[in-house]
Amino acid sequence: MLPFGLSGKALEKLLKKTGLKVYQLEGVERVIIEGSEERIILIEPTVLELEVPGQPKAYQIIAPKDVIKEKKEAEKKEELELTEEDVKMVAEETGCSEEKAREALKSTGGDIAEAILKLQENGC
Repeated sequence: MLPFGLSGKALEKLLKKTGLKVYQLEGVERVIIEGSEERIILIEPTVLELEVPGQPKAYQIIAPKDVIKEKKEAEKKEELELTEEDVKMVAEETGCSEEKAREALKSTGGDIAEAILKLQENGC
C-alpha cells in the first residue's frame, strides 16, 4: 500500500487522468543523498517513479523507516607546489634521491628544514 491511504491501483487511476504514470519501485533497501558536506541515508523508503510524457523520469521518496545523517570530512587537499630548486637542495643536504626529497617535502607541507631533518633522522 502506498502512503496517504491510496492503493497502487487507486493512485494509478487518479493520475492516469493527468497523463502522469506512477510506479512503485520494489525492494528498495536504501537511498543515499550525497552532498558536499553531508551524506543522508534513507533506510527502506517507499520510492515512486513518475513518468510524464516528454519529460525525464522523476522519483519521489516517501516514509523511510530510518534516516541517518553523516558529516563528511573535508577531503580538500590543496595541491602543494614544490620547486625543483627546493627538491635539489633537500636531496643535496641529505644525500638522498630527488624522489625521496620530494616525498619528504610533501609530507612536511613544503618545509625545507623539516624535510631535511626528517630524512637525516629516518634515512633515505
